[in-house]
Amino acid sequence: MHFDYDPADFMRPWRMTSPDGRLELEFLPFYDRTARTNLLLIASEVHQMFGHSRGRVVADDGEVIPVSDLIGFAEEHHARW
Repeated sequence: MHFDYDPADFMRPWRMTSPDGRLELEFLPFYDRTARTNLLLIASEVHQMFGHSRGRVVADDGEVIPVSDLIGFAEEHHARW
């Protein structure tokens, strides 16, 4: 799966696709839950994005399933341990 988003502005729409073309979604965030920790040797920053998805998914049998206003989440996490 490929996530295409703007790391300088997590609230901009994200695009989620699969290499085989069976997943094409646009993710529209409405909330960014951010958590940061910096303890010198240990650091972490996570953005949990909650939003609506729209697009399409192709099932194993070839059926195209439209997706509209599906609420879900995606996240980015950077850590140093």
